[in-house]
Amino acid sequence: MRFQDLSLTDLRDLSESMATVAAATTAGIFTALDEEEATPEKLARRLELDPRAVGILLPLLEELGLVEGREGGYQPTPRAQRELIDSGAPEYAAGGLPLWLSNLEAWTRLPEALKTGEPIGDQETEDDSRTQRERISRFMAGMAAAPEERIRKLVDGVLARRPEARTLLDLGGGPGHISRAFVEQGLKATLVDRPEVVEFVREEYGLDAITGLRTVGADFLEDPLPTGPFDILLLSNILHMLPPEGARVLLEKAGEVAAPGAVVAVADFVRGLSPRATRFAMTMLLRTEGGNTYTLEDHRAWFRDAGFLDLQVEHLDPERQLLTAVARTA
Repeated sequence: MRFQDLSLTDLRDLSESMATVAAATTAGIFTALDEEEATPEKLARRLELDPRAVGILLPLLEELGLVEGREGGYQPTPRAQRELIDSGAPEYAAGGLPLWLSNLEAWTRLPEALKTGEPIGDQETEDDSRTQRERISRFMAGMAAAPEERIRKLVDGVLARRPEARTLLDLGGGPGHISRAFVEQGLKATLVDRPEVVEFVREEYGLDAITGLRTVGADFLEDPLPTGPFDILLLSNILHMLPPEGARVLLEKAGEVAAPGAVVAVADFVRGLSPRATRFAMTMLLRTEGGNTYTLEDHRAWFRDAGFLDLQVEHLDPERQLLTAVARTA
């Protein structure tokens, strides 16, 4: 069903329901009930939540088909198991919900952004180290929640264009979920992200223990890229955070460390191909200085200017596209 087929009342109800599920996930409701069924009072004590609030929440989650009440308390339904508890299930979506909920808070301040054009910061103290770590943790969890099938399609799609590839440069690779998949295929990977992100993911995601994966803490927009040449240059969910000129410059920097015949791979929401691209651009308005989503022709022009030709498109899922192109050999 398309958005335009829904009434505004339907859209209101859906948004309220989704916010409820995301908040319950962030609070640990589903994980706790999976460990042991509980009454609202018992669950509130276990999670250090307000009993009245939990007592109001659980019946709504039951109406949504995500928990069911029994004599001994509430427990998750099979749907909740698949989508909110079992991280190995194809339908699992819980990992990105805390980040989505944080972005939703920014959406409530959209009138402010429409006046100023400036990004909306979190309602938190920016220089608080604990707050910064929590923010990084939330963002990395959202990245790491990518389904295995999508990652597999990305890896297969890139390697199909460069089967003999041996080295990968993963720009903004965060928790290393994609770099790890390439390493499992026998490549040596170099992951570059901000120093505070790399410090976090090395520990939390065990990247230091992965043979064949090197992490570099740097600002890849300002600092020189690691010395190449690299057979694959990966920019997954990166270009949408940049203004057009920034995207062009970053691809040119990538081209400077590309091996002859290297593949550049961009995974993103492409305008005109992704049904989510125009909505996701609003998130970039709220969260970045100049980010946006871009058309296939935008990407084609940037690739060409950076020395990458023969652009090909593959759909990773109904919303996301993989764009690959090959570096000139001379």
